[in-house]
Amino acid sequence: MSGIPSTNDSIALDFASTVGRLAYAPLETVAFWSAVALPLAYLPVLSGGLSPGELPLFVGLIALHAVALVLGRDHGQQ
Repeated sequence: MSGIPSTNDSIALDFASTVGRLAYAPLETVAFWSAVALPLAYLPVLSGGLSPGELPLFVGLIALHAVALVLGRDHGQQ
């Protein structure tokens, strides 16, 4: 065994890569546009001042925005 992948292995890897890209593309699109739109959700939370009860909501929005930025960072780069 020389460690060189066979043609069948190469085809299987190409197929798995294609399926992975097709499955990830919608998630990436939603994440990108969520990252664009989420800052609009900050406005109502911050408009009246940040009360202690709204702090978990604001922290959650920031965390969700960070996740959306990471997942959607390559959208439209193909």
